[in-house]
Formats: sequence, structure tokens, C-alpha cells
Amino acid sequence: MSADGPFNLYNAVVTAADKQSANRGVLVVMNDTVMDGRDVTKTNTTDVATFKAVNYGPLGYIHNGKIDYQRTPERKHTTSTPFDVSKLTALPKVGIVYNYANASDLPAKALVDAGYDGIVSAGVGNGNLYKTVFDTLATAAHNGTVVVRSSRVPTGATTQDAEVDDAKYGFVASGTLNPQKARVLLQLALTQTKDPKQIQTMFNQY
Repeated sequence: MSADGPFNLYNAVVTAADKQSANRGVLVVMNDTVMDGRDVTKTNTTDVATFKAVNYGPLGYIHNGKIDYQRTPERKHTTSTPFDVSKLTALPKVGIVYNYANASDLPAKALVDAGYDGIVSAGVGNGNLYKTVFDTLATAAHNGTVVVRSSRVPTGATTQDAEVDDAKYGFVASGTLNPQKARVLLQLALTQTKDPKQIQTMFNQY
């Protein structure tokens, strides 16, 4: 028996020390559960069991100090990516714009006018945008700002070239990354390129 804090710390040490944990990327350990850092998210403001792997489920479980892994993440991660921030003093500027009924495009215009390198749209449903926001971000993408479509919906993927013709408008689809995580990957991607096609490949791979 233990309070959740010390017990989670113990299980994290068990996980880090286990050779089976190698090459699985960033791991999050909470409540006897091992999760992929890419997939995990906070689901409740106060619940101690708030962190969950919302799209693909846990990688494994810990029973009496031993790990029972069920799967390995398939996407490239950590040292298998081209990203290296060790010599950077700052990351490219990327903001998030939320969509909702009758949304104004003023926040999107403000980010463009401020010279942001990229914008993540937190859309509705499958990453869809309110019309005024869509028009502003389509123009921004045409003029060289990288625009990533994500969704406010907590689970599921924002799919490429489905309801929105991403190839036509130069948008990038975030897949299963929520707006916050999409922002981080876009910042890293922009250290390598501003080509939306290449950045889409990164979102598909990492």
C-alpha cells in the first residue's frame, strides 16, 4: 500500500530500469499503467487517474514490480527523428487558433501580422474551420505561413484530404496529435523546413 505519488515514482523507476523499456520512446507511468508519451493526455482537472492514452491505449501494465508490455509504438521517436534543439536558443513562433460558432478571424490575423512562422487550428469535428477563419488561414498558408489542422475533440484523428482539401490549400493534417502537441511538432518541424508537404510527412511519421 502507498500514496499514489510515491507509488507512481517507484513504478517509473521500475520502468526506466527494465531493459524491455528500451526503444519505446518517451514513457509515462501512472497507476500501474505504462503509456506512450505521444498518445498520453490529461483528461480530468482533479482526478489522480487523469493521465490516459486516449487513442491507442496503454503500452503495458506493472504488476508487483514487473512490467507486462503489450505493444511497442510504431512511429519514429527521439533519436530516430532529425530534430536536435541542443544548439537552439529559441524555437519558431507557433500559435493556436480556436474555432467555434461564428468565430472571428481576428486571432488568426493577429498571429499572421505578428510574423508567426506557423499556426495550429483547433477545429471542430475532423479539424474543420469556421469560414472566416478558414479563408484567413488559407491565405496565410498561400503566403508561406505553415498551417496545421487539428481538432478540439479529445480522441480520433484529423484526417488528411477528407472534408478539407489539404493539398489544395497547403494545410497540414495533425493526425492524432491534439492542438497542443501539434504545436510542439510544428515548432520542431520548422527548424528543418517550411515546406508543408515535407512537414506533412513528419506528422505522418513522428
